[in-house]
Amino acid sequence: MTGRFKFEPQSTLQKLAARVRHPTRWREKTTPWVSDLQGGTRFQLACDEEALIERLNVPTPGKSEWPASPVTLDEVAHAAYLRRLGYVFDWSRISSLDSSGTRRRPAKN
Repeated sequence: MTGRFKFEPQSTLQKLAARVRHPTRWREKTTPWVSDLQGGTRFQLACDEEALIERLNVPTPGKSEWPASPVTLDEVAHAAYLRRLGYVFDWSRISSLDSSGTRRRPAKN
C-alpha cells in the first residue's frame, strides 16, 4: 500500500545548481520536495518542516533502516500542506511530539 505523499530529496546535481545560482543562500534552496499523489500538487518543505522530519525520524526513502516513528510521512506532509492553507492545528500537534511519541514540555524561563 502506497501513501498519499511521496518524498523527493534533492539530488547532488540540484544542490550544486542551487549553490551556483544562489552562492550566499544556497542552503535554503536545497530542501526536499513532497508530492501529493492524489491531488497532483508538489511543494517544497520549509526548513522547520525538514528539521521536524529529521527530529522525529520519520521514515523517508534513502535511509538504510526504517525507524519506529510516532508519525508517518503522510501525517507530517498532510499537516504541512494544511499549514500552508492556514489550518495549523495538526502541525502544532505533530511539532510538539518528540522522537518517542510523547509531547515535549515547553522550556521554562
